Amino acid sequence: MKTMIAMAVVCAAGGAFATVANDAMTNDPQVVVTKLSVNQRYPWNGKVDIDFTFTSVIPEAFAFVQFKAAYENRAGETVEVPMKTFEQISLPWCTNAGTYHVTWDAAADVPNLTITNLRYTVTANMAKYMVVDLSKGTTATADDPYPITYMEECPDPTREDGGWTDEYKTTKMVFRLVQPGTYKKGWSTNFSSWHDCNAHDATITRPFYIAIFECTQGQAKQIIGSYAGNQSYEWKGSIRDKRPVNAVTYNAWRGSASAGYCWPNHGSKVKDDSILGRFRTRTGNNEGFDMPTETEWEYMARAGETDAWGGDGLTRSQKGVDATGPTGNYTNTILNVKGRYKFNGGSIDNGDGTYTGPAYTNEEHGPAIVGSYKPNAWGIYDTLGNVREWTLDYRPGNMASTATVDDMGVDVADPSAEGVDKLVRAVRGGCYSDIARSCSLVARPGGGNANGTAYAGCRFAWHFPFVGTGTGVSE
Repeated sequence: MKTMIAMAVVCAAGGAFATVANDAMTNDPQVVVTKLSVNQRYPWNGKVDIDFTFTSVIPEAFAFVQFKAAYENRAGETVEVPMKTFEQISLPWCTNAGTYHVTWDAAADVPNLTITNLRYTVTANMAKYMVVDLSKGTTATADDPYPITYMEECPDPTREDGGWTDEYKTTKMVFRLVQPGTYKKGWSTNFSSWHDCNAHDATITRPFYIAIFECTQGQAKQIIGSYAGNQSYEWKGSIRDKRPVNAVTYNAWRGSASAGYCWPNHGSKVKDDSILGRFRTRTGNNEGFDMPTETEWEYMARAGETDAWGGDGLTRSQKGVDATGPTGNYTNTILNVKGRYKFNGGSIDNGDGTYTGPAYTNEEHGPAIVGSYKPNAWGIYDTLGNVREWTLDYRPGNMASTATVDDMGVDVADPSAEGVDKLVRAVRGGCYSDIARSCSLVARPGGGNANGTAYAGCRFAWHFPFVGTGTGVSE
């Protein structure tokens, strides 16, 4: 996470200074704490006044602000003093950029402290998680929106599932901060015999938030008042609320191109009664919510990995050679622990080498409850398999192997003009009925007809600045 630190020392001489620590990923500070001033009250009444300015290169950025105080004892050891009680705020405190004055009640936290030389540190960290509370359902409006809160860490970092209980899969939606960076997009060979893009460096210059789970049927019901999609393709049964939305068109998520809701040509505009349109309204007309671009999706799904599956350590020449095995085209022992696909429960094994698709009432087969498999390195789940995920854009055919910066694909409103029949938006990640190679990090099945439904769900994202809105497009 981006971290900026300012420090002030209050001592008998009254000196103060500030230091800055750049983020290790880009060496480009996005959150800065400056103009730090700390003054102990005189005559002493147990209160300390702290003034500082929190700035950001992204006006919409929000960060957790933390306070620390420490001193050096006679043995030369650094002793930290707890700072918990403030007059103006309660901790943890997350806020937008601005100038602030807070008063620490030192007497309440350390009543017997008599140190005259304390080193104060104010730290701002961009919020790691954003949580949208959907429990108001369809009663939420722009004037009375879903509450949005922020978390520094997942509920239980010691557990592989992060402690994300059922409420975070049904009546809340969790978004993970993804910092900007450069990664190797695509693959050097046509791994899946579809429309893979050639390997090239892709740079993303702005952070964004992305949902840690695919949008579930329960979350969709909170947003629109009913289970999303064609009822013939809805998963039924007791676990339906925790299963991802399946077989919903791109147009239903955002609105159709023919009606003027085509990204990026028409910016971030979405139809008011689309799923994302209603979600924006119920979050206070928040235009930041949308789908990820295809480049953002692969960056998020890779989470720093450079191969086709994530973390297996094999070379490109060892990929996709065998039908079975650790990185097999059809069955894949790595994918078995990373996501639901045809051969680990997605389809029904008939015992004779054939597989059958499950009925929509089947709770054992088909898409798994979100978060059932191992997350990637950034704590994001089901990027491989489960349901295919719509992305905002698509670039037909094999991309050139040249570096891109904030690539937004193209608006394929007329598929025939691009030589790609009915393939207008990229769907990524594969699904529960796919073979292994179709669920890899590099598989690009050309795209999906925006009116089509084939196993497609969606993982919401939030952009700042708002990508695709006029001059708000990333530079």
